[in-house]
Amino acid sequence: MQYYRQLVARVYSSETDTWGNSISTEASDGTLFGHRTSTLVGNSLYWPAKHKGNDIVEFDLRKQNLTVIKGPRGMNMNDFDNFHIIEEQDGSFGLAALSHLKLQMWQRKVDCRGVVIWSLRKTVSLRELLKIPRTVRWNEWLKLVGYDEDTGVIFLAWHDVVCMVQLKSMQARKLHGTGSTYYCYTFASSHPLGTTIEGGANGAEMLG
Repeated sequence: MQYYRQLVARVYSSETDTWGNSISTEASDGTLFGHRTSTLVGNSLYWPAKHKGNDIVEFDLRKQNLTVIKGPRGMNMNDFDNFHIIEEQDGSFGLAALSHLKLQMWQRKVDCRGVVIWSLRKTVSLRELLKIPRTVRWNEWLKLVGYDEDTGVIFLAWHDVVCMVQLKSMQARKLHGTGSTYYCYTFASSHPLGTTIEGGANGAEMLG
């Protein structure tokens, strides 16, 4: 967790059992980072700020470069439950964000003048997609609680209900028996061809 403007990163090599040199940059005053795992997009890792501003830390693994970039203007990035850094379909860096009962898909790209901008690519009604009852208001504990980089799936929760949404197809599925959920950690389970996981199919299956 980082409370200071100075951000420092070091790369550890398991092959040589050594740490690389310190790589540093500065964030905005009072910015807090922590409590959220990084997201790998291409050759870079990304971490969002928490509670103040819209800073996002980018660490380029190939160039060994640490920089701070800004998120979309006017987007609520004061709470990790409202957004998640994602990989777009073309492999670029993007954000999935909650706005009332809507899911906004933001993409960071370069315009015709060579300027890096944020573009609101898509807005989806979560009330329709997740079949949220009309009695549920937009501010009743709706949270973005997880993201799986390999499959492009996000996890949304309200009260004791968790749904997984495939961002490319915008297909949703409710997960049963979840109970109270604060964050979802995903992993993949694989097994040899010709064998099965109980209740699953041949190959690999993503579990949340």
